[in-house]
Amino acid sequence: MRINCISAGQIDVGLDLGESDLKGMQSQLPPTSLQTPEAQKKIIGLERAGLPTEVARVAGFLASGFSAYITGANLTVDGGAT
Repeated sequence: MRINCISAGQIDVGLDLGESDLKGMQSQLPPTSLQTPEAQKKIIGLERAGLPTEVARVAGFLASGFSAYITGANLTVDGGAT
């Protein structure tokens, strides 16, 4: 049995929360739709939010035979934010 983990950073899923109630989000980064490009450049190493396809490729890799010898790994997909 192989158990691995994907820790995704900010991923731009196209959701606009501009009119939403953001109570309880003080300990998190705001959604990418509410961030300025300058803020993303300061927070994220690659200076942009990730795309869903970029996380999906990592998941596909872990599901494929190419990762047959990887166990207990945490793959961080956050564009260099951590």
